[in-house]
Amino acid sequence: MSNLYIVLTISIWMCGTCTLQSGADPGPLYTLYNDLLERYKPYIRPRKNPNDTVDVVVSYSIASVEALDEDTQTVASSGVVLFTWTDELLTWNSSDYGGIKFINVPVDKLWIPDVSLTNGLEDISLILPDGEIARVINDGQVMWYHGMKKRTKCPLDMTKFPFDTQTCSIRLIQWVTVISQVNVTAGGVNIESSLFQRNGEWEITDKSKDTIVHTYTDVYIQTEIIFTFVFKRKYLYYIITNIIPVMLLSVLNLGVFLLPPESGEKVSLCISIVLSYAVFLSVIGGSLPQVSDTVSIFSIYLLTMLLLKVATTLITVFVLKVYHKTTEEAVYMSHRESLIKGHIQDNSKPNFEQDSALVKQQTTEKERDKQLANKLNKIGFTTVFLLTTMITFLCFALMLKES
Repeated sequence: MSNLYIVLTISIWMCGTCTLQSGADPGPLYTLYNDLLERYKPYIRPRKNPNDTVDVVVSYSIASVEALDEDTQTVASSGVVLFTWTDELLTWNSSDYGGIKFINVPVDKLWIPDVSLTNGLEDISLILPDGEIARVINDGQVMWYHGMKKRTKCPLDMTKFPFDTQTCSIRLIQWVTVISQVNVTAGGVNIESSLFQRNGEWEITDKSKDTIVHTYTDVYIQTEIIFTFVFKRKYLYYIITNIIPVMLLSVLNLGVFLLPPESGEKVSLCISIVLSYAVFLSVIGGSLPQVSDTVSIFSIYLLTMLLLKVATTLITVFVLKVYHKTTEEAVYMSHRESLIKGHIQDNSKPNFEQDSALVKQQTTEKERDKQLANKLNKIGFTTVFLLTTMITFLCFALMLKES
């Protein structure tokens, strides 16, 4: 009997020890998470009074600009959206939990604002967490950093290409809730310097934010937030590869008028310049935007320069026609006289005075045609030079003019 008593006493002691060990204090952090999230419902607005409005501040920091596509008129960019609001159901006294002032909670376990991207290339959809963590402070403030890499629509104005600036935006709007339930306002718009990756073709010159309230009915009122960025194209590449070669070909085109007509190479030089320009235009066409909504001034400039080179070729042909007019007629008359002398036998002495007068007349006409050709050549040079200069100055003045 005594042995049975001893065994029962030891068993009760061991069970008590296990109970004490299993009921040990897990620590204030565990207790805090358990007290906050045990009965928390993420689909209920975080207000004790259901008539109160949740104020959500949305900020955006751009991290990189991958590309601006002129053909599809879209911009590919990445950034960080910061959502900040106060959750009345996630407050605690830090002194009751070992001085803990903030905790990190998975976003999918919290209530989040229903905000969607409206100008994305894909379908409109809610911004949802993707394994992200939110920071919750003991006064109920929640901060959720959401990384967003999207391709958004951006109407591009290519009039001043390659000295153009483009204005693109990120547009966010409420999805289901209305302004009386969730009031979304624009916070800051920044360039995240620690994460920003520079683009080789574009640079950001300005940024702004705006809040638009859409009133559909007396009750259904929603807020749209717009973060706008101004991109300026880096034009050095286009100056080296497009603008300077076009100007050099225009200067070379003027050299046609400086070449003497008797060299016989004026037309060849004209054709070579036109062919070179045509080949170069096909190369430039690959870098020009293929859009028809707005026509680039530079494209009009290239077309005008091509017309001037074609006009130069026609002027050169006309000048050579005038220059060699007397020579062609003299050859024709000489051939005609030889045929006549072959059929008419005349034993009379040649009339040297008539031959001398004919030669003198032909020489005078030839000199006159040469002077006319040289005069037309100078007029053509001056006209093409002035047109080239004026068109170039006008086009680049329009492209460089501030909007």
